[in-house]
Formats: sequence, C-alpha cells, structure tokens
Amino acid sequence: LRYLIETLEPAAPDSFFNWNFFDTILQRKEGYSAYVFEDLAAKMLQDDTTLRQQFEMKKLDDDDFAENSRAQLDYIYEYSVYAEKEYRRYPVFRLMQK
Repeated sequence: LRYLIETLEPAAPDSFFNWNFFDTILQRKEGYSAYVFEDLAAKMLQDDTTLRQQFEMKKLDDDDFAENSRAQLDYIYEYSVYAEKEYRRYPVFRLMQK
C-alpha cells in the first residue's frame, strides 16, 4: 500500500508524476489553426450567449487578455467541443473515506 501511495500521489517526492511517467498523458495532443478556428469561434460566440457574456467579462476584467487575440481564441477553444477533455487530467484518482 505504501508503494502505491508513494508512486501515485503526484506531490510525493518519488511519484511517477515527478519522474515524468505521465508526460505523454499530460501533453496537449490536439490544437487548432487560428485561421480555421476564427470562424468557428465567432459562430460559437454568436450561438452561445453564456459563453459570449463570460468572454466579454474576461476582456473587461483582464487588459492583457483583451489585447491578445491568441489568448482569446485559446479561451474559446477551451469551451468548444474540439478541446481535449483529458488534457491535464491526471489518470489516477484518490478515494477518500470519512
């Protein structure tokens, strides 16, 4: 049991995570081409009022974001059906009992 805890707990000093065993799982494998995704992003914002409101609020709250078109496309991409759902998802789960 101790071996499992020491190797699967990401914060443990000798964990598989710290020894880069999960690098391929945690790397983004899919992406988008800006010139292709721009039209899809515009349509998403047009069709999804909640996303559009969140997007506009972020632009108002974050000046750097408001000036960075790539960051804006990244933001919309993360909320699209094209984004990898498993990206940055550690493939080990912990069950806690009370």
